[in-house]
Amino acid sequence: MYWIRNTFILIFLFVLAFFVYKFNNENFFYKAFQKEKLSNIKINESYKKLDLKDVISIQTDTLKIFIDKKTGDIIKADLLKYKEKINKSDSFSLLKSEKNFLYQANSGLTGLSNYNFVYDEKYNKLNNFLITDSQKELKVPMKWISSDGNISFIKTFIFEKGKYFIEIKYDILNKTNKPLNISMYGNLKQSIIDSQKVNNNYSFGLKTFRGAAYSNDEEKYSKINFFSIDKKENISGYTKNNWIAMVQPYFVTAWIPDTFVKNKIFSEKIDSNVVSVGYTTENFNINSNSSQSISSKLWIGPKIKKNMLEVSDSLYLTIDYGFLWFFSQPLFKLLNYLNSFFNNWGISIIAITCIIKLIMFPISKVQYTQMAKMRSIQGEVNEIKKKYKDNKSVLNKKIIDLYKKNDINPIGGFLPLIIQMPIFLSLYYMLIESVELRHSPFFLWINDLSDKDPYFVLPILMGITTFLLQKISGNEDNIDETQKKIMQFMPIVFTIFFLWFPSGLVLYYIVSNILTIIQQKIIYKQLKKEKNKL
Repeated sequence: MYWIRNTFILIFLFVLAFFVYKFNNENFFYKAFQKEKLSNIKINESYKKLDLKDVISIQTDTLKIFIDKKTGDIIKADLLKYKEKINKSDSFSLLKSEKNFLYQANSGLTGLSNYNFVYDEKYNKLNNFLITDSQKELKVPMKWISSDGNISFIKTFIFEKGKYFIEIKYDILNKTNKPLNISMYGNLKQSIIDSQKVNNNYSFGLKTFRGAAYSNDEEKYSKINFFSIDKKENISGYTKNNWIAMVQPYFVTAWIPDTFVKNKIFSEKIDSNVVSVGYTTENFNINSNSSQSISSKLWIGPKIKKNMLEVSDSLYLTIDYGFLWFFSQPLFKLLNYLNSFFNNWGISIIAITCIIKLIMFPISKVQYTQMAKMRSIQGEVNEIKKKYKDNKSVLNKKIIDLYKKNDINPIGGFLPLIIQMPIFLSLYYMLIESVELRHSPFFLWINDLSDKDPYFVLPILMGITTFLLQKISGNEDNIDETQKKIMQFMPIVFTIFFLWFPSGLVLYYIVSNILTIIQQKIIYKQLKKEKNKL
């Protein structure tokens, strides 16, 4: 039975190693990128220090947006309800235009190539807009008129209080004597690498996905790593009621085009360090002396399902819980429900661990009972091994007969280990993808359950509880020297693996170990009483 347990532990370690590799996949791409082109990384050539004279500043209760007065592009976006760093007052900047990093949302019209497509300040004199307490909506117009006065449009940014999406609307007027053939586009541009953080951003640790994602007529949700754009694959296809986005842990920026026209989505590499994803509408005609309106929505905000459903029925899929989403989603719902009572995500994690262990108790009881029975017949097993050591087939048959006689199923006793794996991985995905858990404190030094323990206290406690659990289980008394050495190193190996895991996940494992120790004590005591009665 113990070789089976060791096998499961090794499988568990292998899965952990796989996750380290998987979430360091960006590191793998980065090293290749570093070898090939890091020396050629371009500093943002369009960068200039943000001057309030050159931008329109718009603030709502959720967003602070900066728009280039000449191009109409969003060059900076702050999420006012989220902090850049824990214990800091600065709001989190999702979009930014800095010397070492570029992340912008651009939009415009095609089909007017003969005109100078720059907004004239004489039509756009206001620089600052602020939504008031009495306002539910804020409209920020930018007017453009051609030099001959025959074509004009108003680009209006429409904000709603409490929302993370912006509606961008074009009202186009054609006074010429011929029809205009026009299309609207929206794109997102972002640096692949922040060259200022090259030396410290790719150390050993768990990485989450950062890249592009989209939903089109063929695929409801698909994603592509930034490093793969123009190398392995590109985004292409058509969509009428979907979106294209750039995603990162906890936050997403996405274009949700107008639904009344067909839209083509795309990705491209602009230079050695900047990629772009976006959409272009199909061409539409504006007849002579007539007008036309077209709009699109832009999401700039956190990955909160109920909010994202307001703009798209599938954008919430960017909350990427991986292949175990069917575990992670209900697990988060339960955790969120518990947090509504405790108002502390750490206590909620402890509570959900207790609930899981309680639900699994009948299965755990079978496991511990099987382990106790195995220990009780270990003397007989050793005798069989000595007696039939030269005849493996007979040895195996005798041991199987002994198991049957004592009603022992060596495989069935490990069902809790199998069940714990998807729960563990689901909780991991939940911690790194649920923005509600970002910067969520527990107590004392644990001020962010979604990040590693800064002093590594929890991983060490986890290693200690694993060691105690191993001792209480009594495994080392019934295995050979080689297996014993492997088991002795297990707590150390586990501790090393867990050093970089989110502290909330380590907390779950510590509580799970403590509850397992208590359960084993109770069950073994009960079994001992039953044995004495006999």
